[in-house]
Amino acid sequence: MTRDIFLGAFTILVGVAGALLTAQVPSSTFTDDPGPHLFPYFACAMLVLCGCGIMATGFRRAGVASQAEGFMSPGDWARSAILMGVFALYGIALWLVGFHLATPTMTFVFYAAIAGRRKFSLWRGAIYALLTYGALYLLFVWFLRSYLPEGLLF
Repeated sequence: MTRDIFLGAFTILVGVAGALLTAQVPSSTFTDDPGPHLFPYFACAMLVLCGCGIMATGFRRAGVASQAEGFMSPGDWARSAILMGVFALYGIALWLVGFHLATPTMTFVFYAAIAGRRKFSLWRGAIYALLTYGALYLLFVWFLRSYLPEGLLF
């Protein structure tokens, strides 16, 4: 089994598990609120679709060449742990300081973790963080008419 096939299957399983967990969340009683199911179902559907694409790529490559290297190098494991830590910190930051401070800050940190030292650009990261913040704000406040976390401290 190649790395892509394993990763695709794992991504599909995470998407299906997320959809099953989302189905257990009670529905909202507000009439103009999309409810707590919309974004998680959308994210789970994207995970399943991406997992299918990754698996298809893996099956196509399986006949071409075998992958002799390991699943992930020690550097890849460290980078994955850092990214998971960034996501955990984002959840805590949303709770403490709210969406308006946590989202652009943690998006910039996320960009820095992915880009690495060689490809990191301060301007590119700042633009990416502000565009992501703006897009999420428009999506949730204007289009979905939803509330954003305000945080405990502010």
